[in-house]
Amino acid sequence: MSQSEAPMFGLMDLVRAAFSLPLFSLFLAVVIVGAILIFGSRPQIAARQAQAVTAGVIRAVHARYRVERLVLAITAVLVIVVFAVENVLRGYVLHLGELLPWWRFATALFVAALGLGVVAAIEVRGAKPPEVPVVSGARRTWTSFGPRVGLIGGVAVLVAILVTSIAAGMAAYVDSRGDSAWLEIPIPNEETIDPMRVHFYGWTYGVPVLICAALLAAATWGVLQANASRPYIRPETVAAERHARRAVARDAVRIATAAMLLGLAGAWRLIASNGTGSGLVIEGKNDGAPYEAIWRYAELAAVAGWAAPVLEVLAFAVLLLVAVRLRAPKVPAEAEAEDAVADVEVAR
Repeated sequence: MSQSEAPMFGLMDLVRAAFSLPLFSLFLAVVIVGAILIFGSRPQIAARQAQAVTAGVIRAVHARYRVERLVLAITAVLVIVVFAVENVLRGYVLHLGELLPWWRFATALFVAALGLGVVAAIEVRGAKPPEVPVVSGARRTWTSFGPRVGLIGGVAVLVAILVTSIAAGMAAYVDSRGDSAWLEIPIPNEETIDPMRVHFYGWTYGVPVLICAALLAAATWGVLQANASRPYIRPETVAAERHARRAVARDAVRIATAAMLLGLAGAWRLIASNGTGSGLVIEGKNDGAPYEAIWRYAELAAVAGWAAPVLEVLAFAVLLLVAVRLRAPKVPAEAEAEDAVADVEVAR
């Protein structure tokens, strides 16, 4: 190898090693979201939308939806923090030995399901009778305010989790202790040698993920249904409330989708790490050379391994975009002026 090729080889190894760490995906997501917030923010659009309603309407709508928007943002932060802490503890602090951390890929899904369950409870308990009856012609369902593209994307990720967990579980090997977390790779043309057994995404990991995915889907449906079915405050707040409900539904779907992406990316990482090929060395056989064993789905596992960091960066970026929505909407001066004029006219 020439001297010019050596640094490039080292750089590629460094890049590969960086993308093998989920926390590096989080770092990239922070950079991307920071750039979006700096260069892509357009406050004048929000100002033009706010000018269409009065200050009283803005305050009333903000008071009604403030708590659930806050809980959604906190949930997004908790998913990131719990995922990062679990990753650090499991990888660098805890010495698990032979213990299989079955919660490894289900953690993000469980935290998201718990947070969205709290949001659904807030919506149900906070549903108050309208101050003034509002006549609504169309029946509102859980899809009324949900983002169409977001819902389709969330269902697609859910299907990918189902397919990955079921397919990997069926391919996994169950050991004598009943742990389905191994993959058997036979040695080609060597029937007398036992197959290699490597760590794999089997039922031990897949079942908790499927259970938490079902809980997350139910919690997301609960948020969307309760968000749509509760009554409006009064007729003049309908337009602003529709905007707020779309924001709640969008953030809930984003959290659910991002949590599933993190679980899916982790599963794909494990499948790729041990399913793309291995070598086995047996003393006194094959002249000391390793026996090469390749899984029949190694190409598919390799593709999943390359796609996993992309899914993680996307998931973290989506969660961060939800988390930054903690600021209360500002009441524009025009709306304050209109309310003041209206108060003066009423006083006259």
